[in-house]
Amino acid sequence: MPRSKRCEEWLGQISLYLDGELAEHLCRELERHLVECPDCHVVFNTTRRTIELYRRYGRVSMPGEARERLFRTLNLDDLLRDESGSG
Repeated sequence: MPRSKRCEEWLGQISLYLDGELAEHLCRELERHLVECPDCHVVFNTTRRTIELYRRYGRVSMPGEARERLFRTLNLDDLLRDESGSG
């Protein structure tokens, strides 16, 4: 199912909802939308689960070489340079 403009708007509100910062009437609208839209429901559940896992396990360190490879793959080389203090 292609995303509608409404889906795009709701996807931007998921974090606010999960943080308890979305107005009550919007929470109810989002909940209704999630029942009707399987794509947004998947994004919602994935986001919620990611937050739960992060809160449970915190930040996990990654070996330097793997981290560098990941950053290069994601085209984040600038962040690597910033962290090393060069550039």
